[in-house]
Amino acid sequence: MDESASASSPLRPVTVDGADADAALSKSRFLTREEVLRRRLRRVKQLGRCYRAHYWALMEELRSKYRDYSWTYGKSPFKEGHNETDIDYQNGGGVPALGGGDDIVRCRFSGCKTKAMALTTYCHSHILSDSKQRLYHGCRAVAKNLPTGPSFCNKPVLKTMVPPACPTHHQFGERCLARALRRAGLGNAIPSNRKPTVKLHVLVSEFVHQIQNKRKLALKETAPKVETE
Repeated sequence: MDESASASSPLRPVTVDGADADAALSKSRFLTREEVLRRRLRRVKQLGRCYRAHYWALMEELRSKYRDYSWTYGKSPFKEGHNETDIDYQNGGGVPALGGGDDIVRCRFSGCKTKAMALTTYCHSHILSDSKQRLYHGCRAVAKNLPTGPSFCNKPVLKTMVPPACPTHHQFGERCLARALRRAGLGNAIPSNRKPTVKLHVLVSEFVHQIQNKRKLALKETAPKVETE
């Protein structure tokens, strides 16, 4: 939707369907039930058409803005040939900016040349380095078990994601759940639409079984070994 064209063109009044019939009945003191229902049905249908046309116009505008946003912030395959040594310190942040009148900002993380996300100075991979952001937190999936403790994945994940795992570990958890259900004799209990059909008590018993196995392994590792002569 062209905003300049829509702003310059005057808005035309909407013509009500059946206005001639309404004008003929406008001087009547009483209307029959059928006439009232016909008039209301005609106006409701016209209002529904107006809402649908407005909805799809907004969807086209949203699609256009999303395409521009994706092209501007990190989706463009082209690399600008401007001098990247020019730095803009006018805003007091010391944020590197491209020369030549380009407003694209690079990520402030050391060694990263990816375009920064909107309203921030970091890319998606390094958004956790921004102390002011409140939308992301690290993935809580355990990547490695070190002697000092578990090492988490810590990839950026939206705080609204449940469970708080990145796409890789989320798919890995689904595969583990499907494997456990097959071992329990339930077959392919998770269909392609990602909606589990198993009952809650089956999942609880399986999780309890896995927790007990982990505790048994931990006790075996911490138990003192008896040396035999």
